[in-house]
Amino acid sequence: MNQLFIYGTLCPNRENAHILEKIGGSFTKGYVHGTVHVLSWGPDLGLPAIILNEQDPKVEGYFFSTDKLADHWQMLDDFEGFQYQRVKVEGWTESGERMEAWVYAMRELQNPE
Repeated sequence: MNQLFIYGTLCPNRENAHILEKIGGSFTKGYVHGTVHVLSWGPDLGLPAIILNEQDPKVEGYFFSTDKLADHWQMLDDFEGFQYQRVKVEGWTESGERMEAWVYAMRELQNPE
């Protein structure tokens, strides 16, 4: 899959946009369904993290598309860190086209017992 849905600091004109700009690709406005939370602990304190749920409202962002993503997943996974996990998501472009993409969502942490 050659698409990444972005909704936070990797979006165009945001503080980490340069990371995807260096890879090179196209951005298409769109949305997925979920809720964006602000991380309240850990190294990503204060950053947005989505929890996906088809019943939740739209979360607007961009589909970043490029054949070069396969060569950069490890770098992106490392950049996002342990508080996020890369998962598949279904979303839609502004024009209504259905898109499948990866997204970095809030990692579900297991409670130690």
